[in-house]
Amino acid sequence: MKSANLWLAGMVTLLSATTPVRAQQSSIEAFKSWPKGTSPEEIGKKIASRFIVTPHTNFNRSTPPKVITYPETCTWYGALTFAKVTGNKALTRQLADRFEPLLGNRDTLVPVPDHVDYTVFGSVPLELYMQTKDERYLKLGKMFADKQWGPPEGKRVTAESHRFYNKGLTWQTRLWIDDMFMITAVQSQAFRATGNRMYIDKAANEMVFYLDSLQQPNGLFYHAPDVPYFWGRGDGWMAVGMSELLRSLPKDHPNRARIMDGYKK
Repeated sequence: MKSANLWLAGMVTLLSATTPVRAQQSSIEAFKSWPKGTSPEEIGKKIASRFIVTPHTNFNRSTPPKVITYPETCTWYGALTFAKVTGNKALTRQLADRFEPLLGNRDTLVPVPDHVDYTVFGSVPLELYMQTKDERYLKLGKMFADKQWGPPEGKRVTAESHRFYNKGLTWQTRLWIDDMFMITAVQSQAFRATGNRMYIDKAANEMVFYLDSLQQPNGLFYHAPDVPYFWGRGDGWMAVGMSELLRSLPKDHPNRARIMDGYKK
């Protein structure tokens, strides 16, 4: 299985296990009885266990990655979320053990937070902090979240980076729909870990900008302003990005109604 597929499967089983089913009675009954080996908890555990023993992946190439890739980050985050929901502290420990070398002799695998696909990595140490209270994870995760909103820096900076930054947006803005998971995941996690509303305020403001720029009358999203096509997986990134944001966005937030409207649409 591809890492991204592992993550998606894990999140699907997680949703099956935790989301209230508001449907016809027959549908509700279908979620009460699972054949042996097929329950969301059993499948989620298999997926997470597979991830733990899988070497760091490189987009299905045979060579090892130079840094942790975003599909692995998403899988790691999904597995940690599954461990939390199911109360599996042993699984959390195994997922933390997988991370430990990144704080030591394999720290070169930690991405430089100069691009949305790299900055999303911060969601993993932030989740580890919330589950273990180890301050090392908080320090690393906050650094990723803060760099996303700091002044443009590094080899990827362009004139557009400064233009977005001067508008109060992250300098990593590209107006590609996958950004709306990559940005909102790490910023929502930083809010959850610290309680500092600044993080989710910025993410919500960014989401509104993307909704206004990319969502079409039929509710779907173009890949980018200059790529007027509906990309299925990309629209999935928007859906899960809005879900990540809305589940922690304060009820009184001025952007909540706008984001909920885009989500329902």
